[in-house]
Amino acid sequence: MIQFESDQMESRTWEKSVDSDVWDFEDITKTLQAPTEVILVGESDLNTQYRRWLANHDRNVAKKLIAVIGNNNENKINQDLVSHFKEKYFRGRGF
Repeated sequence: MIQFESDQMESRTWEKSVDSDVWDFEDITKTLQAPTEVILVGESDLNTQYRRWLANHDRNVAKKLIAVIGNNNENKINQDLVSHFKEKYFRGRGF
């Protein structure tokens, strides 16, 4: 599972398609064009893969990543930690 929180406070979550063992990073990235800042939340190895993909395929979106929250269990994201980071990074920016 991978989740994004944006400066517009819109949360988006993706799960890998059951039919595929490959993540569609391009599809995920298409939805991130509007926010000016995003926080990436998800399984640590997946976060690393996605950040590498962004560096090679879409540097504009890569620049929007202001925090990356790693999680060892991809099926459960710690929402308290997400709330903490949202408060820390987005306070005073429309939050």
